[in-house]
Amino acid sequence: MGYWRRDYFWPAVLVVAGLYFLLNNLGLLEWLKPEIVWPVVLIALGVWLIIRRSRT
Repeated sequence: MGYWRRDYFWPAVLVVAGLYFLLNNLGLLEWLKPEIVWPVVLIALGVWLIIRRSRT
């Protein structure tokens, strides 16, 4: 499991961000406001970092 985290985490983040921007530019995410997405992403990242650190 550590292998996946180390080698694929940041590329996966870039893919998800790219998909978000692409779908937003195509008008498919008009209901999803950017001012809501970024704080949620930051909070989720912070929670993930806390959980990851508490496991080790």
